[in-house]
Amino acid sequence: MRTGVATLSLSGRLVDKLEAAAAAGFDGVEVFDNDLIGCPLPPREVARVAADLGLTIDLFQPVRDAAGVAPDAWPATRRRVLAKLDVARELGAPVVLLCSHVGDASVDDPDLTAAQLAELGDAAAERGLVLAYEALAWGRHVSRLTQAWDVVRRAGHPAVTLAVDTFHILARGDGPEALAGVPGERIGFLQVADAPLKQMDVLEWSRHFRCFPGQGMLDVTGVVAATLEAGYRGPVSLEVFSDVVRESDQQVTARDAYRSLVFLADELSRRLSGPAASLVQPAPPAPERVDLAFLEVADPGCDPDLEALLRGLGFAPAGRHRSKPVTWWRHGAAHVVVNQTPGADPRSHAVGLATPRVDTVAARAEALLWPEVDRTRGAGEALLPGITTPGETHLFLSADPGAPDHWQDDFVPDPAAAPTAAPAGPTGSGWTGLDHVGLAVPPRRLDEEIGFLRTVLGLEAAPVEEFWEPQGRLRSRALEPAHGDARIVVNVAEGPASGSTVPAGAGVTQVAFGCTDLLAEVRALRQRGVRLMQVPDNYYVDLAARTGLDADRVAELREHQVLCDRVGPGDTGDTELLHVYTDVLATGFYVELLERRGGYAGYGSVNTQVRLAVQRGPA
Repeated sequence: MRTGVATLSLSGRLVDKLEAAAAAGFDGVEVFDNDLIGCPLPPREVARVAADLGLTIDLFQPVRDAAGVAPDAWPATRRRVLAKLDVARELGAPVVLLCSHVGDASVDDPDLTAAQLAELGDAAAERGLVLAYEALAWGRHVSRLTQAWDVVRRAGHPAVTLAVDTFHILARGDGPEALAGVPGERIGFLQVADAPLKQMDVLEWSRHFRCFPGQGMLDVTGVVAATLEAGYRGPVSLEVFSDVVRESDQQVTARDAYRSLVFLADELSRRLSGPAASLVQPAPPAPERVDLAFLEVADPGCDPDLEALLRGLGFAPAGRHRSKPVTWWRHGAAHVVVNQTPGADPRSHAVGLATPRVDTVAARAEALLWPEVDRTRGAGEALLPGITTPGETHLFLSADPGAPDHWQDDFVPDPAAAPTAAPAGPTGSGWTGLDHVGLAVPPRRLDEEIGFLRTVLGLEAAPVEEFWEPQGRLRSRALEPAHGDARIVVNVAEGPASGSTVPAGAGVTQVAFGCTDLLAEVRALRQRGVRLMQVPDNYYVDLAARTGLDADRVAELREHQVLCDRVGPGDTGDTELLHVYTDVLATGFYVELLERRGGYAGYGSVNTQVRLAVQRGPA
């Protein structure tokens, strides 16, 4: 599979973009007209620079409003398009992208549009070029691929072909079926882009929110698979433009872009059949199951307040690491590892994940071009490969309990610990474990973070949720595996006070533990002196109004300062979440304790607004 990227998908000047694309490993590029217009080099020199870098120029784009105009406007339109064809010939681009007309001057006459395209096809053939006609999703009269294909068929010219763009197809609600009956030899070019699902003007959606495959929620793989199975054998080229790529370093974006095509090829390897299957190579498989195993807290200063916090939460020491200044604490099935290595960043907390095949996850990360965390491994210690997410959180991968390379095997049990290595909770079972973790990322790294978690770990992402902060907004996106309990919530805070309720910097900012009897646990926490977030009385007035809970139940929740979310009816009636929070701690994160009832699967989003307001501080 030949890979390409549009120069408009990278920031900087044209030559900088070419260098970044070559360094990332792309085979070719689409040259964006505006990039060329602003470049001091003539087209032939740009072609030489690309060739010296090992890049082919696969497409010149876009020529806008190229056909479908009234006869009296055709001479001026034709003159403009022919001038661009001459530029493409000088550039050495074999294919020129023509976009469907978007203006009021467009004529709703497919036969006229086809005739004009055929005339341009003659001019293109004289220059050794091919035209690829694209239906822009916001085109005036041609906005769907089926409409563009109808026009191309009517043109009946060998130099007039169809352009396939995954975003334009999927943004209109169409899918792979739109390519039914289109022969591969009549497809002139394939452009690829993903996007989050948004209800908004499609032009604004396209210009500001496109992303690379694996970062959005569109069926990009399905459309690309249909195109390749139709017989298309040209480049698979990324055309992504958004606020993020315009503002990011082109070298970083180019690596992220190339990585997304490696992931796309892996996805295609499970979708393609017949001759097209030989075009792609699968990566090592994603893990069949991913669980949250432990939280590693950085404590280079050996802060006594951290130990007091852990004991207040009910944790007790369970073991010491064989070779490092690291202590394992446990409360039932909940595990916290405190790393007191001198000189470490006190906010560089890490998350441990358990999966049946650690080696395949590490190999998959390597195949998808993600770097590993440096780690010293002592004799007899578990293999715990570490991977750094784009948001700078370290993830350590452990085998399952009882298997070689399980993380607990690195610890010598504390002889003073009880046989269970933890005190029993009020219900006799302690806590049930890590329920989810929240990771903060800078706004520009959100798509990349989502891409990492989806492509390497196989997590599935829910839609983005937005919450108003007192002086900004919080964007949040939850990810979960198909099998396992590794719930991860990625948060982006924006605004003048963006560091107030999501702590400043990147990494772990929320740690949520599960339990089986929250009210009993809350009483025990308060007895041990743990300070929990105070909930305004107004919250409970609203709770009664939106849930219909009886007055005694609301009073009980108010007494314990417990938040509640109810969803119903479920399989066994209403499902419910009960949860409490600490304030933001000196560690940089806050702790949530929760109880899920009746199969509740969410995160209590309805209560996020309250948490944001209260954790912000007094009014």
